[in-house]
Amino acid sequence: MAHAVRAFGRNDLIGLRRDSMLRFLVVAPFFYLAVLRFTLPPLTAMLDERYGFALTPYHPLIVSMFLVLGPVGVLGALAGLMLLEEKDSRTLQALRVTPVAMPVFALYRVATLVAVTTVFVTVAVVLSGFMPAAGLPGTAAAALCAALTAAVVAVLMALAGRNKVEGLAVIRAVGTLLFALPILPWFLPDAWGLAFGVLPSYWAAKVFWVTAQGGAVWPWLLGGIVVNGAYLGLLVWGFTRRNR
Repeated sequence: MAHAVRAFGRNDLIGLRRDSMLRFLVVAPFFYLAVLRFTLPPLTAMLDERYGFALTPYHPLIVSMFLVLGPVGVLGALAGLMLLEEKDSRTLQALRVTPVAMPVFALYRVATLVAVTTVFVTVAVVLSGFMPAAGLPGTAAAALCAALTAAVVAVLMALAGRNKVEGLAVIRAVGTLLFALPILPWFLPDAWGLAFGVLPSYWAAKVFWVTAQGGAVWPWLLGGIVVNGAYLGLLVWGFTRRNR
C-alpha cells in the first residue's frame, strides 16, 4: 500500500502540472475563502448601517455555502476528473497486470481526497474568522462529512462518465441537488429538515450549523458518516467491479 501511495502520488502531481483545468480546480477553493474573508464583513456592516438588516445570524449559512459545501464540489470534481483521466489514458487497465489491486487504488483515491478535503475545510473555516476556537472540533466534524461527500462526487463522476466531458455533465446535473438543496433546511424545523437527509451533502452543512449554535454535534456526525459511507461503499463497489 505504501508503494502504491508513492507511485500514485507522483502520477497525481504530474497530472496536475500538465492539465490547466486541474490546476484551476486546485486553487478555486482558495478563491472561495478570499471572497468570503474580504467581502462578508463589509457587507454585513453596510447592510446594518444602511438598512438595519442584521446579516450576522446568517453567517453560519453563508460560510457553509462557501467553505463547507463549495470545496466539496470543487475538490470532488477534481478527483473525479483525475479518475476519468486515468481511465482515458488506460491507467486503470494497466493496473490489471500490476500487483496493485483495483480496490487498493480506489482506497488510495478515496482516502487521499478525504484527508485533503477535511484539512482544507477545517483550515479554511479557521482562517475565515467566522468560527470561534471553541467550535474547532465541530468544524472538523463538518469537514469530515464534507470530505466523504467529496469522495461520493468523485466516484460518481468516474462511474457515470466515460470521459471528462461526460464527467463534467454529471457534476452539472447533480450540482443543484447536492449543493443547493441542502441549504433549504436552514429555514425549516429540524423535523422537516431531516427529509433532506437522503442527500449526502446535507449532513456536512447541518453539522456546521449545529456547531455554530453550540449544540450537540455527534448525532449529526454519525448520521453523516452512515449516509455518506453507504453511498460511497456502493459507488466504490460499482467502480471496482466495472474496472477490474
